[in-house]
Amino acid sequence: MKVTGKGNYTGTTLEASYTIKKASNTMTAKGKTVTVKKAKVAKKTQTITAKKAFTVSKANGKVSYKKSNGNKKIKVSSTGKVTVKKGLKKGTYKIKVKIKAAGDANHKASSWKTVTLKIKIK
Repeated sequence: MKVTGKGNYTGTTLEASYTIKKASNTMTAKGKTVTVKKAKVAKKTQTITAKKAFTVSKANGKVSYKKSNGNKKIKVSSTGKVTVKKGLKKGTYKIKVKIKAAGDANHKASSWKTVTLKIKIK
């Protein structure tokens, strides 16, 4: 930044440097409970969208998902799509998923947030 006096103001030019830091990414995330009918899982693999499986708000930048543990027949893609394999038995399955926002020009990347997603097969 450079400031120079004009008109009645005389003197030297004042120069100062500053850095604008990126703001924190205030992303919040929560896993939902999703119910899938056993009859549908018995016939074919079922897909659940990220919007139905997770609540993510205040995310700045691209959101990424990563399964950290849970039943092997339930997969989570990096885009948040949840796949329930054909033949999964009745019951409630808890899946731990890590979620992160990449940040953008004005925001830092968020840290990984671990949420629990529940899949109920009825």
